[in-house]
Order: sequence, then C-alpha cells, then structure tokens
Amino acid sequence: MSLIPFLAICAAGSVLGLLALPTRRLARLVGVVALAAAFVAALTIKPADSLAVGQVQLATSWYAGLFLSAATACCLMLCILGLVVGWPVRLAPAALATFGGLAVAFSATDPAVVFAAIGASAAPGILVVIGSRAAESDAPDAAVETRLLDVSLSELRTLGLIAAGSLIAAAAVLRPSWTESGSTTVFAVAYLALGVAVAVRYGAVPFHVPASRLSKRGTKLGLALPLVWIPSGLGVVALSWSASVFQMQGDWLDVAVASLQVVAVVTLILGAVGALLHDELEEIATYSIIQDAGFVLLALAARDGDASGSARLWLIVFITAKSALVGWVAVLSWTFGSSRLQDLRGWLRRAPILGVALVVIVVATLGWPGSAIYEARATLVDLGLPSELHFLGFVAILLAIAYYGRLLAVGLLPTSVRVGSAPGERPRWPVPMTAAPAAPAAVAEAAKPARTRAAATSRPTVARPIPTEEQAAAAFGLAAARARRTTRVSAAPARLATPPPPPPAPAGGSHLRVVAGKLARLPARLLGAAKRSPLTAFARQTRVAWRLNRTLETSLLVLAIAAVAVAIAFGGFGSSGAAGSGISLDAAVAPMPQLPNTGSDQPYGPSPTQRTGADSPAPSPTSSSSGSASSGPSGSASSGPSESSGPSASSSASASSSQLPSQITGD
Repeated sequence: MSLIPFLAICAAGSVLGLLALPTRRLARLVGVVALAAAFVAALTIKPADSLAVGQVQLATSWYAGLFLSAATACCLMLCILGLVVGWPVRLAPAALATFGGLAVAFSATDPAVVFAAIGASAAPGILVVIGSRAAESDAPDAAVETRLLDVSLSELRTLGLIAAGSLIAAAAVLRPSWTESGSTTVFAVAYLALGVAVAVRYGAVPFHVPASRLSKRGTKLGLALPLVWIPSGLGVVALSWSASVFQMQGDWLDVAVASLQVVAVVTLILGAVGALLHDELEEIATYSIIQDAGFVLLALAARDGDASGSARLWLIVFITAKSALVGWVAVLSWTFGSSRLQDLRGWLRRAPILGVALVVIVVATLGWPGSAIYEARATLVDLGLPSELHFLGFVAILLAIAYYGRLLAVGLLPTSVRVGSAPGERPRWPVPMTAAPAAPAAVAEAAKPARTRAAATSRPTVARPIPTEEQAAAAFGLAAARARRTTRVSAAPARLATPPPPPPAPAGGSHLRVVAGKLARLPARLLGAAKRSPLTAFARQTRVAWRLNRTLETSLLVLAIAAVAVAIAFGGFGSSGAAGSGISLDAAVAPMPQLPNTGSDQPYGPSPTQRTGADSPAPSPTSSSSGSASSGPSGSASSGPSESSGPSASSSASASSSQLPSQITGD
C-alpha cells in the first residue's frame, strides 16, 4: 500500500528527531531530511488504495494525499526558515507524529479507530509548547516560569476537552443501544460536544484564551502546529459526521445548531477585531487564524454535503495560507529585530518582497468573485447561516482587508530608526580583499602625526656617567660575545640559501621510488593549484554571499509558500476535485434514516438543507462527494433504492424515502 512508506517515515522521523534533540545540528539534519522524505512519500499516495491491518481497514483517497502533501511541504519550508530565523524546538518530530496520526484518521474506515487516531494526532502539540522554553530566555526568572506553566496547563486542558468531545461524539456515531429509542437528545449532546472540540482546538471565541497565550509564548514558527495543522485535521474528520450522522431534526438538535452558529458568527467578527486591536505580529496572526476558523464552524452547522466539499477546499487553503502567514511574521520580526508595529514603521520600503508575499497571502485567503476559494466561502455562509445573516460574509471580508491593510499601511510610513539600521532585501556580493602596497619610508614618515615627529627630533640630551675599568671590561666582553653571535646568525641565511647537492642518479630499480615520491607530492600540488584557481575564489565568495543575503533568501521562501497557497485557492494541483472526493470515513459512516414528516412530534425528518418541489434533486445511485464506489450494485428507481455512500448519499436517500408514499399510492 502506498500509505505504508509515509507512516514508516513519520514514525521513524519522529522517534529519531526526539532522540537527537540534545545535539542541535543532528536534530536539525534529522528533522529536515525526515520531512523531505515524508513529503515525497505523501506525493506517491495513490487514491483508492486499501490495506487491512488486523481488524483495521485503511483506504486512501485523493483528498488525503493532497492534504498530507500540502501539510508536510509547509512544515518542511517552515523548518528551513527556522535554520535562519530560529530553529523551532521539537517542531519537526511533533509535526511528523501529527501527520502520521492524521494519515490513519483519514484512511481508516472504523469510526473508533478514526477517533483514536485524531486524538493521538492532537497530543504532539504539547511538545512544541513545552519544548520552546528556550525561546523565552536562557535563564527564565520566576515570572517567566509561571507563565510557561500556565501555558502548558492551558494546552493540557485543551487536549482534555478535545478528547472528551471526541469520545462523546464517538458514542453517538457508533450507535449504542440507548440511542435506538428515537430520541434526538443524545445526538444533540454528541453534536454539540463535537462542535466544542473543534472550536476549542481552533481557539474560536470564547475559547480563544489558550490560543492567545500561545502567541505570547515566543514559539513563532511553532504556532502552525497547534493552531493550523492539528485543527484542520480535526475539522476534516468532524465534517464526515456533520454531513451524514447529524442530519435529523429535533428541538434539542436545533438548539445545538443555533449555539454553534452563534459561536461561528462571534468568531468571524471578534477574531478580526482582535487582529485590528493588537500590535504584536504574533497576536495579529493568531487572531487572523481564529477568524478563519469560523468558516469551519459554519460547515459543521450546515450539516450538508455541499458544505463539506467547500469546507475541505477551504481547509487545504487554510493550512497553506496560514503557514505562509506564520512564516511571514517570523521573517519580518527576525529581519528588523522586533515584532511590535511601532518599531516596524517603513518595513515595506526595506523588504518589498515580504510586502508582495503578504498581498499573495491575502489573495489566497479571500480570493475574488468567481474564484474557487471565494465561492467556497460564500457557500459556507449561505448554508451555515440563515438568509438574514448572509451579509456577515461580506463583513468578514471587509474586516480581513482592514487588518491586512493596516500592516501594509505601517510599512508605507516613514522608516523608523530600527528599520533603517537593519539590512534590507537588496542583493549584496562580497568585495574581494586586496593587500595594500607597502608605503616608502619617506611616505610613512610623512604620514606620522606632527606631534610624533616633533617628539622624536627634540629629545633632551642626558649626560651619561663615565664607567670604571671593571665596567668597561665587562661591557667589552658582552660586546664581543654579541658580535660573535650576530656573525653566526647573519651567516645562517647564506648557508640556507645554498642549494643542496643534486641526489645521485638512481641505480637499478630505485627510479620507481622517485616516481612514487613525485606521485605522493602530486595531491598537495593539485590542492595548492585548486586553492589558487578562480573557481575556488568564486565558490568562496558565493558562500559568503549566501550568508550576506539571508534576508532576501527568507523573503523568497515565504513568497514561495504563499504562491503554493494561491495556486491551491484557485483550483491548482487538483484541489477542487480532491475536495469533492473526501476521506474514507465519508463512505464508511452510513447516513441516518430520513423518514417522512407525519406530525410535529416525529423525531426524525428531512435534512435541514433538503429542497422540495421542482428544485428537489433526483436520486443518484452514486455518491458525488465521497468519490468512492457504492457498496452494492446500483439499480433504477423501479427496482429499489441503491446503496451508496458519502455525504451526498444522505440527501439521495432522503429524497428517495420522501417519494415512497407517492410510489405506493400510484401502484
């Protein structure tokens, strides 16, 4: 199976990366190599490839391969950025463990296995929080220690809420015996628990406090794991149940849906307001992520297959665009040595490539009318909110443009002292150093200061005492010894300059030893010639130029991540088709039966997004959103309903079941 190499690389890379943490260089090497190998393995994942591991059935999909490829590519590029702007401690091994868990969750067909895998994939986020202690200070004081403990405990509480919500939802998905009575109360509680788990992990309002603390933690690049990649995987899994299990109607379920809609609307508005009010780049990026999480909550509230497909496309764009935003924040704060907007006035004048990257990130996130990502956002607003609140989608766009425009406006202001003194993105090439010619003695004497020359020429004469006879004899003996020693030293260079006599001609086979000696001295001669060659000097200057242009290189890498995001947002890399295919769980979870409404006390009813009358869609024997084959042979309407799978199968089954009374009457 094509998924096995990816799982093996993620497991090995995670374990080896944790073991190599004491040695920073080795940890960096292992992390980058493992992520590169995982990215290549994710590209080779084939759709509709199945494997049975004991009682667990794994089946890949087009969307799973694209999601894992995009996530590993973003993590790899962020870790490469970390080699320059600051290595994210434990990010690579924690991300590899998360991607391995998401791969199992996306390919497993058993809901219990999916829930266990998605819970396990959320746990490595704590490693980034605990492992980034060195980012605060080398020797943190008591206040810093207290803040670190609070953030760690907050992340543990978040993980506990996610696990609790997943377990409650799993109890409803697996349909235990106590849900057979027809009451929707249990399903309402399970639906609300699943929505709360997603909201808590994304940091949606009013659960934004842990996410805000993470932004102040100093993790920078590490923000992408707990706030972008892990929540996106949880959202993909939650969409499967939202579109297939929780489609029935009931008073309690309607209350749960309304509660989730309120959280989504508050998140869309207050998330953008938080990004407008804060001045730290990390906090602005965090609240931008929080605002975009509202669209995932709208998809859960819609409980519709069309909303699930749009949300899957949105999630792929979300992980790439927000990864680019996290990298942009890290590079900008590293370039100018501060993350406060007051200190970054005029940054756009010194780093125009980062300005282009920010514009590309905005385009990838918002799009424009007619683009794939814009239509996906509009679909989520139309299906997730009542018609009276559809204007909130336009309001969310205006607020997003406002806080992104604020960043660009600060960059156009007059340059601050900090920004002006920092190296910009202008390419620099090292100037070769040449030895200065030796100055003549007269020029050197004239170059001396006037005070030094005057002091040397106007030295006062001091009367010396007349030595005695013994002192004169001793002085004469020392002078003679010094003269003899000087004669021997001056004669030494003459002896050394005399060439040695030529060696005698080799007799017999001794010429082989002479040839061997010359061959032994050949590498040293070649090495000396290589050091003096122009290519060696050019290579040396290239290495120096690579170090001098770190700002330009990091800016180009952020622009590359943003370019991938905008390509996916406009349907590149097959993102639109992959979003319609879904994951294996979409086909594995059977839709709930949809019975016709015969009275107000009927617990079940048609899907809340079902259309009746002339606009009602015809029953389809196959699933259009799951992308997988039906579990049985497809038949016509006269022969009986067909067995299909996926989110769209639910609406198909609903339509066919609503037509049963008329068919029976006609017969």
